[in-house]
Amino acid sequence: MNDNEKMALVSEVTKSFEDLCKKELENRLNSLYIVGSYAFGKISLDRSDVNFLLILKEKATSEDYLIIGKICRKVVKKFQDKCSVRIEFRPFRYIYPKIKRDYDVFLNPIIQSVEEIKNRGCIFNKWFTEGMKNANKLLYGEDFLKTIEVGEITKQDVFQGALFDLAFFTIPLLRAPAQYDEDEQDLLFNEALTNGKNMCYLGIEVAMTEEELSSKAYTNYIRNKETIADFYRERYGEDAAEIVKKIFDAREHYLTYKRDAKKAIEIFDAALKIGEIIQYKLFTG
Repeated sequence: MNDNEKMALVSEVTKSFEDLCKKELENRLNSLYIVGSYAFGKISLDRSDVNFLLILKEKATSEDYLIIGKICRKVVKKFQDKCSVRIEFRPFRYIYPKIKRDYDVFLNPIIQSVEEIKNRGCIFNKWFTEGMKNANKLLYGEDFLKTIEVGEITKQDVFQGALFDLAFFTIPLLRAPAQYDEDEQDLLFNEALTNGKNMCYLGIEVAMTEEELSSKAYTNYIRNKETIADFYRERYGEDAAEIVKKIFDAREHYLTYKRDAKKAIEIFDAALKIGEIIQYKLFTG
């Protein structure tokens, strides 16, 4: 499959999920977005990853989650002869793929409500919200992200949030090897890669100055991933930069590496090490 064919398939899967959300959640859905690299045309076609933000008019009910589950199953089944559609509710839930194909399309639905966002003032945390505000495409409804005023982000905000975020990423990852059989190292590889990449982004905010946080300089790295290793070299040192390069190299060569058991262990180790480095930075400055 060439890059044009991959892009066409990713677009088809994305549109299918979008249309089902509009149809099945029509009366409940306030806003539907694509957020992240796909929104501004920098998706990796080796590991195509599409992040959706669903903002409901009211707090999600059990029925809403059942409908979203049905939507996910429908998309997986629709494309089962073309690719493996992998649903991931990160960082907590990496759903075991019922369909396995050579090519994977990852969908990450983020589910929030107007009420939750207004009460908290952000989505999960301030810098995550700023990232989405700077990299999104509105698919349906009100442009609610535009109405969110995140406000100033301080080192104290980052410190408090990062303690929780590191646990969210590392604890499930530490348990992951118990879930997968010897012939399923591609699943461990993917989970380690995803968590490692997210921790790399977290480490950027952790190492920034008050001035950089205030000017929201961390959003620059969402669109310019190639500069992340240089940032780590400057703020964390050469060893950390090499780990970060290894993680993002795995993202760009996912199809080549995903069946390589040694690579899975290497990226699993890299993800845990970058988490330790960031944790040390948090407490030592």
